[in-house]
Amino acid sequence: MQQQLTNLSDKELISRARKQHDREAEGVLMDRYSHLLVAVTLPHISQQSNLDPNVVFPSLLQRLSASLKTQTIYKVNEWILHIQKGYLGKPEKNTPFYPSRDGRDLLHIENTVDKAATNIIDRQDLIVRLEQALQRLNADDRALITQFYLENKPFSDLSATTGISREKLRTQLKAAKGKLAKLFMNGYVK
Repeated sequence: MQQQLTNLSDKELISRARKQHDREAEGVLMDRYSHLLVAVTLPHISQQSNLDPNVVFPSLLQRLSASLKTQTIYKVNEWILHIQKGYLGKPEKNTPFYPSRDGRDLLHIENTVDKAATNIIDRQDLIVRLEQALQRLNADDRALITQFYLENKPFSDLSATTGISREKLRTQLKAAKGKLAKLFMNGYVK
């Protein structure tokens, strides 16, 4: 089971830990980011003589575990840093986590997409908004996204047609997806 969980995304692990109270999923998530927690906490511990690592790390893990069940988490690294800063600043206070605006916007869109899977009206609205965002892209980006995602052309065909290397195509596609996402979010979140 542990091996299967390590292949899941952060979002899926968070969902399992929250909805199914899956302690193994929580453990995989904590294991995945434990190096970050240690890397950002050790300098503070070494600067302050009153902090004992044998107390700090278990307390931080308890806070992370508790907040995992109650708080909306988009980026795990932001969430861990927030909990760590809150603990080191005010160890007795349990502060809630507020994801960045971009994180909240993306989470909102992801929830809308999930909801659209079962609601035809939401699905139609989503399609219209995505088409509008796609039309606002420049012609090259629009063509690349259309050919790769809608026409399912492989990189080898695109590379042969455009005369651009595969790696450069990947970079351009990633940039075009980012532009499309921003246009979609700007048109959607007001």
